[in-house]
Amino acid sequence: MVQLPGGALHMGALPLPSSHGPPIPQPPPRRQVRVSPFLMDRTEVTREAYAEFLAATGYRPPFVDEPWANQGWNWRQGRFPEGTGDHPVVLVSWYDAQEYCAWRGRRLPTEAEWQLAALGTVSDERLYPWGNHYEPDFFNHGRTQQPNFDATDGWELTSPAGSFPQGASQYGLLDMFGNAWEWTSDVRSSSWEDYRFESLDEPPLGPRSPGPGLYAATRGGSYFFDLSHITAGERNAFLTEIRRKTSGFRCARDLEPPA
Repeated sequence: MVQLPGGALHMGALPLPSSHGPPIPQPPPRRQVRVSPFLMDRTEVTREAYAEFLAATGYRPPFVDEPWANQGWNWRQGRFPEGTGDHPVVLVSWYDAQEYCAWRGRRLPTEAEWQLAALGTVSDERLYPWGNHYEPDFFNHGRTQQPNFDATDGWELTSPAGSFPQGASQYGLLDMFGNAWEWTSDVRSSSWEDYRFESLDEPPLGPRSPGPGLYAATRGGSYFFDLSHITAGERNAFLTEIRRKTSGFRCARDLEPPA
């Protein structure tokens, strides 16, 4: 895990990509908030790591009983598709991600924590983890045209975790943009009234919009998503119980209190 310094950042009021489903709750109006120092996984959770969780707990494997999921996504006999162990685990719901993080003694990051880890604090906020200019070779992305698969970055589907070191955030975290959408612990809400804070000092500390709920906030885009025309468009919300071929996660943890 990587230790993040905490600090102030701007959240909210950024455009969401269009959705083909029910209207996605928009983020609340933009404001400055703070987060405390914390730890976060350097990479997305891989399928090999998730397989260890399944073997230890007997938890259900990633599986969706639909034809599209049989095209290289469904796990059989508790095993991931051959040759993809170092890729991010996908086909996991928000609840699945919560269970894995708890098994590891960790938790899902809040949306504020995720954003700080990817884009920095107010002193160095970026449009992309690597800087302020779009770089198509710095992450695993899709395209706008149908079909949305795009192999020009070297990978049509998911890539092994950490395959794009040039796209690392300023804190050294990898694949914060692209590869797989990442669940956060927060339910997407259009109002700050639904958030809880550790402190109401300005800017308020520790914003959390705790779940479960209908939609949870996801961040970062995926191999199936085009970020070239949508500045700050890597912000979305998915139904918490749905398992998508584009949705993964990474874990966070509070710092140990000083002895």
